[in-house]
Amino acid sequence: MNARAQLVMLWENGAMSFRSILSNKVRAFLTALGVMIGVASVIGLTALGHGASLSVERRLSTLGANLLIVYSGEPRGTSLVRQRTTNIAPMLTADDLAFINSLPSDLVVRTAPESSRNGQLKFENRNTVATVIGTDPDYPAIRNFQPMYGAFFSQLDMESRRNVAAIGVQTYRELFPDGRDPLGETIRINGLPFRVIAIMEEKGSPAQDASVFIPFTTYRRSLSGSDNYAIINIQAASTDVMYELQETIENELLRLRRVPSMEWANFYIANQMDLIGTVTGVADTFTLLLAGIAAISLLVGGIGIMNIMLVSVTERTREIGVRMALGAKGRHVMTQFLTEAVILSAGGGLIGVGLGYLFSWGAQRFGRLASVVTPDSVLIAFSFAVVIGLFFGGYPAYRASRLDPIEALRYE
Repeated sequence: MNARAQLVMLWENGAMSFRSILSNKVRAFLTALGVMIGVASVIGLTALGHGASLSVERRLSTLGANLLIVYSGEPRGTSLVRQRTTNIAPMLTADDLAFINSLPSDLVVRTAPESSRNGQLKFENRNTVATVIGTDPDYPAIRNFQPMYGAFFSQLDMESRRNVAAIGVQTYRELFPDGRDPLGETIRINGLPFRVIAIMEEKGSPAQDASVFIPFTTYRRSLSGSDNYAIINIQAASTDVMYELQETIENELLRLRRVPSMEWANFYIANQMDLIGTVTGVADTFTLLLAGIAAISLLVGGIGIMNIMLVSVTERTREIGVRMALGAKGRHVMTQFLTEAVILSAGGGLIGVGLGYLFSWGAQRFGRLASVVTPDSVLIAFSFAVVIGLFFGGYPAYRASRLDPIEALRYE
């Protein structure tokens, strides 16, 4: 059979299949409904999974880019969002910081040590408690935490040990509830005067929004009296070198402390890549679980197609007999019924794609949920719907092709 004849036959099969489907519109719709729901569920639920993953990744990016954090104290996992070490004696030394700063620029871009403690803040007749953080001017760049008003303290402020402070937005609201301009105003931290030079951007985290940042040199002189640091924030040159950098720092800090391994160390390093990997793995598992649950409804839709196609074969037994008596082969009958099954499943799949997009939009618009439809999920869901039609339509089509023409013509 030449290509032209094959195309004509394909066209005729498609036309006959459409006529058969349109002659039973309600039944065809109900048959395809399971596929519609299945495809929409796969797309919608995977969109929620991808949205949740991207939302967490964006949240992590607010902590800083290519971030390593060296903590004082016993290891506490890989978290970058640990509570402030206000109750832990700082154990990271100037030698530790000097070594990290001496590393080449293809490993380390910048560093920012910090220590913190709770402080009593006062302005006029208003009081509040905040975390007072002593750090250096590179802190905003490393932690992606910039002033929204004013400017962070400078290297000159550090060298001069000036009493200047950049306050968190929650601290600003509590000390200046009337909304006045705080720049240039003097607040007291544990009784000592500090001039406000900036308001930090809002992060949505109490630990950050209720903080006050002052030069580490001032912090050491006025509040702690210790030359050591509780934390050293490090911005790596790229994600590719983060594990190499972590290993390099761990080995040198162990050597400086004369301890054999991290089991005996009084510090540990949290790596942003570890946290991203953990979160991504959980999100991917969650997405696959949702997709698997949704795929079950696709299988149920396929069983519905098979049931209806079997009924259709029974109802059209005489029609099949007439076609065979006029010269149609078994493969022609089989192709026609397979075409009907694929049209039902593909049509249901297309409608399901639209419903999936609608579900994703509704989750964002009304549920305030992060939802991202990916081309991969659409392609996989629709392809699976077509495969379902071929698979579950195969048995009814095979039964139709095996009917005896004489017996079929006698069927009432």
